[in-house]
Amino acid sequence: MTTAQPTSAALAAQTEPPEQRRTLITLVLAQILSGAGLAAGVTVGALLAEDMLDSSSLAGVPSALFTIGSAAAAVSVGRVSQRLGRRAGLSAGYAVGALGSLGVVIAAAAGNVGLLFVSLFVYGAGTATNLQARYAGADLASPPAEAEP
Repeated sequence: MTTAQPTSAALAAQTEPPEQRRTLITLVLAQILSGAGLAAGVTVGALLAEDMLDSSSLAGVPSALFTIGSAAAAVSVGRVSQRLGRRAGLSAGYAVGALGSLGVVIAAAAGNVGLLFVSLFVYGAGTATNLQARYAGADLASPPAEAEP
């Protein structure tokens, strides 16, 4: 009678320290929630711009500002991560993205198109951070156990 050998994934899970597993779970949850929220936010931004301007001629501007803001923030988040650690960089990036989302809400309530556009630019930091968090998860993953000869 033979017993089943544990899979390489099971062996890797047994050797991971608990804080590494907890960090990976946090990163996965952040990816899911921020990915959904950011996608919804840029869509709502375009709809808000169209509604606030009473025209669809500039409805693409929010997406462009969001993308440009994301590109600009990627450099900043990377530099902060390099100097102070990945946790500080990701936390700062998510905080700036949250500030941008707050600005979008205030702009919508006040009917201020200029604030909406600036806030969507700042909101792009959330996307840059979300994308960079994937690398943190990949760096923390344990290599699969190698097969023995």
